[in-house]
Amino acid sequence: MIKNSMFLAVLAMGMMVGACSSGDTAATTGEAEKVEVVTTNETVTLNVIKEGSAVAWRGAHLGGVQPRNGRVFLQEAVVSVEGDQLKNAAVVMDMKSVTVENFPEGAPEIAKLTQHLLSADLFNTEVHPTAKFELTNVEANEGDYNSKVTGNLTILGVTKSITFNANVAVSDSEVSLQSEDFSVDRTNWGLSYNTEGTAGVPVDYLIANDIGFTINVTVTK
Repeated sequence: MIKNSMFLAVLAMGMMVGACSSGDTAATTGEAEKVEVVTTNETVTLNVIKEGSAVAWRGAHLGGVQPRNGRVFLQEAVVSVEGDQLKNAAVVMDMKSVTVENFPEGAPEIAKLTQHLLSADLFNTEVHPTAKFELTNVEANEGDYNSKVTGNLTILGVTKSITFNANVAVSDSEVSLQSEDFSVDRTNWGLSYNTEGTAGVPVDYLIANDIGFTINVTVTK
């Protein structure tokens, strides 16, 4: 149930390939929560994704070595508001849109890592081409971020609740969200490729379980 309608929240989700940067705050993760859809005659629906909206991802091997980063883009977003109150939000991410941006332009490593992210080792996009985030709660927050956002994140058919901090703004014509740099444990969604402690895998090939995200998204009419 959404408690503070002054602030919005939309999406989050992402790419799971490696470790978060040392400055990331761990998002609270738990079992999926009930999504309550509320609409009235006053409800306005926004569904146009503003150009440049994306979820940035950060990953690395153990100890933060060989850092990797990129973005994933949205396929669909539906946000319901009433004036300055957020009612519901559901966002679908196109997992096949993942980019790799830490190598020089044209480097062969870009295509190699991109294909690995799409493969059955990781996101298995032939079977699971999308991921989804559904808002379940947003509360007023003090400090650098005005909101605490909670929602259900579905990846590889597994749904978990996550909570992170963000600056959000909502009107009857536009909703925007800029999150903190936060991290999650990829193994909670069954992303187990070369996880920490995997037997028989050389240390240099192990990928840290935590991954980092930053969300920058605007949805309009």
